[in-house]
Amino acid sequence: MCSTCHNEEAWPERYAVASVKFPSGAEVSFGGKDADGNFVANDSNLCIECHQGRESKKSVDASLAKFTDPDGVDAGIRFRNIHYFAAGATLFGADVQGAYMYDGKEYAGYFEAHPLNKCQDCHDVHALQPKVEACAGCHGTDEVEKIRLNAPDYDGDGDTTEGVKSELDTLAEALYAQMQAYAEGTGNPITYNAAAYPYFFGADGKGYAAWTPRLLKAAYNYQYYQKDPGAFVHNGKFVAQFLIDSIQDLGGDVTGYNRP
Repeated sequence: MCSTCHNEEAWPERYAVASVKFPSGAEVSFGGKDADGNFVANDSNLCIECHQGRESKKSVDASLAKFTDPDGVDAGIRFRNIHYFAAGATLFGADVQGAYMYDGKEYAGYFEAHPLNKCQDCHDVHALQPKVEACAGCHGTDEVEKIRLNAPDYDGDGDTTEGVKSELDTLAEALYAQMQAYAEGTGNPITYNAAAYPYFFGADGKGYAAWTPRLLKAAYNYQYYQKDPGAFVHNGKFVAQFLIDSIQDLGGDVTGYNRP
């Protein structure tokens, strides 16, 4: 609604949000300083008030704290759903820990290298649609799925012309295959349906109830990628890192990939 961003008592003034706290507890801001050194809130903070997801590495770890065997099937483990369109969490990456980040690994933070790195830079603030025409000036195309940036061959297939989205889609497919192989190994097959809650199902067609801590972390990251359709634009490097690490943690061979 209009009142989500506009103060109806002082129309059309927008609410000034200095910073936003994410589910991990991290507090971030798109704001900067003016010529006099005074802090100025950026309107994109309004966007990430909602587009931050509802879970984090912190909440996943907390939910698994009492399950000490990483490969132990336990009916007490419940799936943690990032929720939908967590674009802000992807954009800020490791700074807000929206995706599950594995201990001992390094992850990319805020994707500030690109000159367009705030929500309203790329999205119409009312229609919400991406302003793809802004891409064409530098990238020569407004088909964002085909844009590569300077990405290495993340998926190791030898194709260095495909867009970042294709690189990440291949990694996500590999992660799903590894999840299924792992689940088969525990004697509890798993399938995924993006359009049906609770998304992950067992052989009986009911919600999956044979989680292990290791499988839960990987599934959380898989769902994270599925529910941020612009993840390849928001922070492809960060996404490639957590997808590859999820495959590796499940016992998959990642030697053919190029983890950034």
